[in-house]
Amino acid sequence: MPKIVGIQFQSSSLVYYFKNAKFTLNVGDLCIVKTSLGLDIGKVVVPVQYIKPEELGTPLKRIVRKATHNDFEKWKNIQLDEHEAYIVCHEKIKKYQLDMHLIRCKYLFDKSRLVFYFCADNRVDFRELVKELAFNFKTKIELKQVGVRDKAKMVGGLGICGRPLCCSTFMSEFKPVPINVAKIQSVALNLSKVSGTCGRLKCCLNFEAKFYKEELKKYPKLGKYIKTKEGKEGKVIEVNILSRYIVMETIEKEDNEHVRNRVKVSIEEWQDNHREGNKEYNHAERKSSAGGNNRATGKKSAKNHSG
Repeated sequence: MPKIVGIQFQSSSLVYYFKNAKFTLNVGDLCIVKTSLGLDIGKVVVPVQYIKPEELGTPLKRIVRKATHNDFEKWKNIQLDEHEAYIVCHEKIKKYQLDMHLIRCKYLFDKSRLVFYFCADNRVDFRELVKELAFNFKTKIELKQVGVRDKAKMVGGLGICGRPLCCSTFMSEFKPVPINVAKIQSVALNLSKVSGTCGRLKCCLNFEAKFYKEELKKYPKLGKYIKTKEGKEGKVIEVNILSRYIVMETIEKEDNEHVRNRVKVSIEEWQDNHREGNKEYNHAERKSSAGGNNRATGKKSAKNHSG
């Protein structure tokens, strides 16, 4: 069975799998791998695994070697060259007055390609920029436009919670975040509260959506009329899952005027009242059903007797 390991590249949380035929690799080791673009250096994040050939979706690239001391020194020099390339490209963007925001640049390990990542609202004609960059760096130049979510992932930063951004630490892919996940969590639909640094709805809204959906099944729906144990009836206007209470609005008559009051009811109290109400309702149903059966039996007996 093929032996594979998971590799993670610099400034990326994605894990890529490569064939490892003869090297002893541990988590944290650096190694040189062959990618579809050329040679690159990455870090082992998933230890050796054995899989069946039929489980391989596509043919995997191979690991060339475990990184040596010379490879590590070369990688450090490449990072310095990337920083210099970023400064040069930034100056060229200003020169051509291009409406684009440069995010980062990356050299392949063999320096056969230099990739610049940028973000822009509209289509950008950067043909002249590419020509000048290719002349300066004497290698193949590639400019990749990415979206605002990918920009946040590459740049990193802190979220409103005070922790590093989820996308730049552990998320391997972006999933759609529909607006209804904010609604079911009773989050104020204020863009500054529900948006991340990318300007899109925060990814973390998806993390607790399943919990809220399951918990909401235990609560009455908004707009439904319920009763307290004192017998007061009101309409549900708020449900707070974390604090485990319901707010109902009652209308009471005071001094010939109708006054609206808000009453807070704990979920435990409502569930007890709900169970008691169901018991009384079921008892009344059984009693009504039994009475109907007795009347029907009595009529049938009377008819037989008269016959």
